[in-house]
Amino acid sequence: MPQINWTDSLAIGIPLIDDQHKTWITRLNAVAAAIASHQGPDQVALTLGFLIEYTQFHFATEEKHMTANAYPELEQHRARHDELRTTLDNLVQDFEEEGPTHSLADAVNTFLGNWLTNHIEAVDQRFGAFLKDKGITLSATGVYRPE
Repeated sequence: MPQINWTDSLAIGIPLIDDQHKTWITRLNAVAAAIASHQGPDQVALTLGFLIEYTQFHFATEEKHMTANAYPELEQHRARHDELRTTLDNLVQDFEEEGPTHSLADAVNTFLGNWLTNHIEAVDQRFGAFLKDKGITLSATGVYRPE
């Protein structure tokens, strides 16, 4: 299975979010690799669990900054996040019922990979542009707002 690679087209220019997206891609690749290499249900469950927790963390971070900065597309963006939460719940159910199957690996790699890259390129890019237009920079060390 091909891995998802970070490219400049995925950068939104907001360090905090770009760094989280890079971590998310790394974890998504790890889930697909764990399944593809038949590492066993425990390792796959651990890796899939981390991906889900990280997804929730990332969405909470984005939505917190969207709310704090009165982002006008917050509700549409949140709806996209909710769609992925539902899909992840379905993947977990599939994993619990069937174990680490090749079809689960394909779903993780294909659907989630496509969802992530499309979401970043189509939706998160708009949020990044919104923050840049307001002169706001988010980093792991804090938020900069111009005076």
